[in-house]
Amino acid sequence: MIVEGLLTGWALAIAAIDLRQRRVPNLALLLVLVPASLALIVNSQGLLASSVSSSLIAAASLLALGLPGYWLRRLGAGDVKFAACLGLLLGFARGVEMLLIAFLLMGVAAVVMTVRGLPRGARFAAAPSFALGFVIEMFAGPLLPVWQGGAR
Repeated sequence: MIVEGLLTGWALAIAAIDLRQRRVPNLALLLVLVPASLALIVNSQGLLASSVSSSLIAAASLLALGLPGYWLRRLGAGDVKFAACLGLLLGFARGVEMLLIAFLLMGVAAVVMTVRGLPRGARFAAAPSFALGFVIEMFAGPLLPVWQGGAR
């Protein structure tokens, strides 16, 4: 439970930084990326018990899924790297589920922005959606029945 608490604090701190500064610092990502990578190498499993292959596939997949958002200028490079880092922690199945939760939260944020009358194309911080999706997935996931069959 200590690891989960530390990772929650880390993810929420990145969300707060992104809300204030509209950027995700690389150093903040390295604070978890290094121990997560070492855990995969030394223990043959991630900090949250995902397998090496699942963690690596998740990181690569979330990076690939985030790149179109970056190219379309809807996500910052830090947001994409943050999502990939979260995927490394969660593993593939739970990482994809975290991404779905984050996209739902971003959709809610877009609706709120529209209702408030903000200009079309206005940007909002994506890291808070990723962080909340991560925390929800870490403590309540997997949520979808398709992942229940030993998807860690």
